[in-house]
Amino acid sequence: MLAAASPIHRRRTFACALAFAAACAPRPARAAEPDGAIAFFTGAVTQVAAFTAGGAILGTSGKDRQIDNAGWLTIHAGLTLAPLAAHGVAGEWARGAAFAAVPAAMLGSTGALFALEPGAVEHGTLPQQRVLWGLFGIGLASSLAGVIDAAFAGDRARALVLEPRLSAGEVGLAVRGAL
Repeated sequence: MLAAASPIHRRRTFACALAFAAACAPRPARAAEPDGAIAFFTGAVTQVAAFTAGGAILGTSGKDRQIDNAGWLTIHAGLTLAPLAAHGVAGEWARGAAFAAVPAAMLGSTGALFALEPGAVEHGTLPQQRVLWGLFGIGLASSLAGVIDAAFAGDRARALVLEPRLSAGEVGLAVRGAL
């Protein structure tokens, strides 16, 4: 013989049925054009999160070289991820990968510098510091360019667009569109 369900059991069953119905409900179609504001916001949040996490690691390292390097590389990794995430939200994965290529190269170069001189963050020579900060500046500038470019994802034909150029004869950014 079956016992009557308790009030708690009925509430849990109702909550599960409600959650299942919500999960199975039809969703509205995605907009035809990607939202540039959401793409920009995604990239900006990714950069801020990387700076926050990397800065926290650096600030609590206790002058440990490996932890300093981990914090620095965390910031670089976020700069690499930001344009990819921003363009990914807009459905422009290839464009995001192109903008993420320069920060990724700077991340790899910084890792190589740390392999040669593990104490470069705190105790590096002046030339090492210049290289370290140069790599950081290039990575930051190119990441920012990628995130800003993602803001124009919904209106490529009429907006100012930054295009990465990478070939045997040229490396840089091209600007096109209506001013």
